[in-house]
Amino acid sequence: MANLTVEIVTPEAALWQGQATSLKSRTSDGELMILAQHAPLVGDVLAGVLEVTSADGVAYVAVDGGYLHVAGDDDGGTRATVLASVAEVAANEAAALEALARLTATAAE
Repeated sequence: MANLTVEIVTPEAALWQGQATSLKSRTSDGELMILAQHAPLVGDVLAGVLEVTSADGVAYVAVDGGYLHVAGDDDGGTRATVLASVAEVAANEAAALEALARLTATAAE
């Protein structure tokens, strides 16, 4: 069975890493959902809330923007890595939106 490994990292730390069923992100081309066996790509990530769905539920991560890299991994699965300069993991979508407001306000200063 194909798998999807997701990593969300900043220069300071790896914020989320593990097996997932999907990763949803905003890009300059629109909203993008990554699933196992997704075609390789490199793209931008706009400021917004990433949604990582896994067996444990949905994880929400507010990001100020960054880059997305999707490629095959050594086990025949798919690895999706988000590189963000600033990000914050939140307990729910509402908290992620509040974190996003803080992140974008700080970036604007």
